[in-house]
Amino acid sequence: MKKYVFIPIALILIMLLSSCETTSLIERSRTISVQGVGKVTVAPDIASFSITVSELAETTRDAQLETNRKIGELLAMIREVGVEDKDLVTRALEFFPEYRWKENEQILVGQRVRQTIHVTVRGIGSDTNLLPELIDELGSVTNISMSSINFSKEDTSSEYAESRKLAMEKAMQKASEYAVAAGMTLGEPITVSDYSTSDYQGVARNTMVKAASAPMMESMAVADVPTGELAITSSVSVVFELL
Repeated sequence: MKKYVFIPIALILIMLLSSCETTSLIERSRTISVQGVGKVTVAPDIASFSITVSELAETTRDAQLETNRKIGELLAMIREVGVEDKDLVTRALEFFPEYRWKENEQILVGQRVRQTIHVTVRGIGSDTNLLPELIDELGSVTNISMSSINFSKEDTSSEYAESRKLAMEKAMQKASEYAVAAGMTLGEPITVSDYSTSDYQGVARNTMVKAASAPMMESMAVADVPTGELAITSSVSVVFELL
């Protein structure tokens, strides 16, 4: 007599689904993850810096009047060379008493007023570069502080697009090389993640601007302000299918 073994239909379905899931898992595991970096350099066309006026007097009013006078003089110079009002911003305005210590005793020296103006100069890479002339003009005002100069570019959309394209091309090239080495064929990208940065490569320093006598100013060479270059970098991480 023949014996028959009955396997429940539910068990057969589970076995089939398990087999399909295993196959699908193997197929999904046939991937490679690579990174590519694209870099584009560009000349900056914007310079920005801050100018601080700080005056000390017996009263706050006297210190404020001297600060106002000097700020007005600076703003007139800045506007004269062609900087627009939209590129002039007050970053700080402070009134405070100033003290010094003498024989463990705090003594009031006077009242200090400090004002900081942030200046943006556009078109520094063109023939009408205002920056050298402005720096020279600022040198005629005594006892002001000028902070680090920062350089940037007003529109970097095309540079970012180019850097992303280069990053993707390098990622695809790297993935293709791995696929060939593994004896496989590179498939379509499955996921793409990117990260973009800009990095200024140049020199910026703190500068104390002091007045020079008229004969000296006439004999001085025009300010030379190297701007360096701006690096636009995009990094991309791509997961490709391997066939």
